Amino acid sequence: MIALPEIRIGRSVGYRGQNNIADVRTVQERLNLLLDDTRVPLVEDGFYGPLTKGMIGDFQNKVVGFFNPDQRVDPNGKTLSALNDPASKEKWKASPNPSGPKVDPKPDKPDPPEPPVDPSSMPKIPIYGALDGARGFDTYPPPSQILGPLQVKMQPSRDGAWIMVPEGGERTIVLGINAAAPVKIWSKMIDDQGHVSVPGKKTVLKAWIEDQSLVVKGLKPCKDCKIDLFQDGKHARVYISVKPKRIVPVFAFYVEHGPGLKCRVSPDELRTVFQIANREILKPQCNVELRLMGDNFLSHKEIGRHLGFVVREDTVNSKKDEWKYLSPFMRKQQFPQSSSALQVKTVNLFIVRQLASVQDGDERPVKARGAMRSGTGMCVIEDQSFGRKTRVAGIAHTLCHEVGHLLIEDLYRQTEGVGEHNPYRDALMYKAGSGNKLYRVEIEAMNPTKSHPTTVNPFAT
Repeated sequence: MIALPEIRIGRSVGYRGQNNIADVRTVQERLNLLLDDTRVPLVEDGFYGPLTKGMIGDFQNKVVGFFNPDQRVDPNGKTLSALNDPASKEKWKASPNPSGPKVDPKPDKPDPPEPPVDPSSMPKIPIYGALDGARGFDTYPPPSQILGPLQVKMQPSRDGAWIMVPEGGERTIVLGINAAAPVKIWSKMIDDQGHVSVPGKKTVLKAWIEDQSLVVKGLKPCKDCKIDLFQDGKHARVYISVKPKRIVPVFAFYVEHGPGLKCRVSPDELRTVFQIANREILKPQCNVELRLMGDNFLSHKEIGRHLGFVVREDTVNSKKDEWKYLSPFMRKQQFPQSSSALQVKTVNLFIVRQLASVQDGDERPVKARGAMRSGTGMCVIEDQSFGRKTRVAGIAHTLCHEVGHLLIEDLYRQTEGVGEHNPYRDALMYKAGSGNKLYRVEIEAMNPTKSHPTTVNPFAT
């Protein structure tokens, strides 16, 4: 019997666990140590995926004795105790017997057909992007940094393209294939008509080939549903997330700073701002729509004071904060969402001549295009008007950026060395950029998907 040093984890690992990288790697290493030589070990990369999940469940069933494994290792749970028990290696290796762990009496379901060959070493089919030119498309190789709460600076293991498809809509991906040769589409649960299902028999999408393109129709919300394409000894992999429409209700106010001093955005220009924001940025990338519920002129008499040319946000000194004079006019309205979309705070948009914001620790205000208080949904942006010209596209970009902060919330946490913005200049969430690209992790955060289909790569190790 082998001697095992005791392992400890700080947070839970597995299904619906916190899955910190160090904890996941610790569990992976111990599972591999307890495996017999006939089984394929896990990659000890610290990332929780379907193979790690399945191996935890198998260990719980055959060693711990769970009839319905929860596929999670808790810091003080039975599964961790079994992982620290040297006898678990022989228990896991031995076949189940009456005195051993309980086994589900239901007959095993036949395994779904596997791809004709292992695609890992096959030449790749080029993937050129979405035919409509809209974003919400992400291909490999990935950027050098995973964006998200962990802010892990390393190459993620991504082996295919990813695309967002609106629920009930279609997206088309251009491929470098021979239009005259047949293309085989394979997925874990796909039928002859190209319908892809998830456990529970829910059909989430349909995929088919037209000329030199892959067409995907979104039927039900799903996340990272994987399909493989094979043609003439070449292979391509595409991950698909189908998103329901998420509506963000917005009330807008044209702010008058004082007599004869008011924001210069007209109602027609504001509606153009919403058209640009929805059509060019939010709908094609994450199926989010800004819905203008009403717009009103807010006079300085209603506000009760002259604000001055620049409206100042000061979270350090409340006496100098002018946002408090605008907040009493905020409205709330819950807009009905589809059954799969989460509710959103109402956005109250105040359009002013100029805006300044005081950052923590600074005494002098910093000029800003816009700012959002995520806790309340209060947003103030400047009108970006110069003479008789209003930069409606710039206002639309700023509005989408600030609404992004509201929807993403704590994706970018304020910790040492980590800012609250995307570090890539082409990104919508970059702190001072002119790009409008949302990254995959931002899209998943702005319009999260409730259902997570199980996608297993039979060739992963």
